[in-house]
Amino acid sequence: MKDRNCSSLMRCASSLQRLFFLALLSIIAIGAYAQGKTVSGTVLDKSGESVIGASVVVKGTTNGTITDFDGKFTLSNVPNDASLEISFVGFKTQVIPVQGKTTFNVTMVEDTEVLDEVVVVGYGVQKKSDVTGAMARVGEKELKAMPVKNALEGMQGKTAGV
Repeated sequence: MKDRNCSSLMRCASSLQRLFFLALLSIIAIGAYAQGKTVSGTVLDKSGESVIGASVVVKGTTNGTITDFDGKFTLSNVPNDASLEISFVGFKTQVIPVQGKTTFNVTMVEDTEVLDEVVVVGYGVQKKSDVTGAMARVGEKELKAMPVKNALEGMQGKTAGV
């Protein structure tokens, strides 16, 4: 009887080992399938020029990159059901579903509403509302109404540093 129980226990242990091994292989296969794929593409503006430094991110994650000098990007570990979010200053943000594709050619659309809120100054880029004391405007009417020899004389006393 002892031999029979021992034999039965060995069969049980062997079955448990096989079951454990099968479960382990299943977990590894699921993990490998869930990794996603590598996608690449080019980001251009409406005139066909490359957009350098555009942000390309898998929507809802921190997985992202920026475009290179030629407007090209490569992004790894992208799930099939994900969406790519592409953004750049002065352009509208675009959301493009991956849907199994691996190559994307994106043409950015200018966002003219945002462009008038950004002012480029000698020490960086700031919002227009933040720079009111550092800039002045002298128009054509004001300059023509002043008895001056050149535009620089007309700006004296009206703008900071002139």
